[in-house]
Amino acid sequence: MPTILYESQHITLNTHENLLDGLERAGVEAPSSCSSGICHGCMAQALSGTVPPDAQRGLTDHQRRLNYFLTCQCYPEADLQFTLAGNLNARTAATLVDKRVLNQRVLRVRLQAEIDWRAGQHIILWRTPTRGRTYSLASTPEEGFLELHVRRRPNGLVSHWLEHQLGIGEQIQISPATGDTYYSPAMPGQPLLLVGTGTGLAPLSGILKQALNDGHHGEIFLYAAAGEPHQLYLCDELNALAEHHRDFHYYPVVHRNQNNLPNLLQGDLVDLIPRRHPKLRRFLVYLCGAPTMVEALQKYCFFNGAYMEDIFIKTFSPASKESPAA
Repeated sequence: MPTILYESQHITLNTHENLLDGLERAGVEAPSSCSSGICHGCMAQALSGTVPPDAQRGLTDHQRRLNYFLTCQCYPEADLQFTLAGNLNARTAATLVDKRVLNQRVLRVRLQAEIDWRAGQHIILWRTPTRGRTYSLASTPEEGFLELHVRRRPNGLVSHWLEHQLGIGEQIQISPATGDTYYSPAMPGQPLLLVGTGTGLAPLSGILKQALNDGHHGEIFLYAAAGEPHQLYLCDELNALAEHHRDFHYYPVVHRNQNNLPNLLQGDLVDLIPRRHPKLRRFLVYLCGAPTMVEALQKYCFFNGAYMEDIFIKTFSPASKESPAA
């Protein structure tokens, strides 16, 4: 069994237990948010020993050279001594400027903060010094505020607090914006395929607005899915954009349409997208939402013409930790 040292403290891991869980079980207050390798809130730095390659997946070359790794993705197979990254992800005070319930499941939150970001990236909202949640950015820098679509959870560590306790004008600590799921104006004529479930619409709506702001002239297809019609949101805003931009096509999708409401597609995205987009050569593809949908459509898009480097994904797990990047 490898020797695991957090600075000078011995950490014993159970079989198939990751380092973050082992730290928490040992009473170490380790920062964490998504527990799925997306937010980078649990970053640590190896002082000696061997870091498993999977624990550095998604980090920059510079971070890897400095032996940074993610504790939630680390399953040590050899001796390892490390320290928590602490202030590697500097925190900034953000002010709550608006919040609004969009439907039974979604709370829209708007913050102002002095950070740089791109629509579609994500930030961590820190409820305590070591506990936070990850949310995607639905606003563009030109709008002047950070917009988040928060999944409403009755006992959510951050979501319940945002809705019922944090007041307008009060502050919360946030991380820098990270992630590569954003619009790039380098290829303004490429068609875009945006596919999301639930609050996966948050990054997609931000990417859409940025593309339109930047004068994208390729066709844009947005599929936003929910279980039932009342769980959809932003429908009026997206329909208005579709009316004003002839190259933008918005398709709300539901699994169940018991009242046969018009202008809705019914079915599963994994079945709908192949039928409606049999060829995806030259497409930029953005997939955000349920892991099963994202994984299935990522594979489909690649095998039907999209380059892997042109497929951007963000998975949201319906876990008790409200994450990742909802």
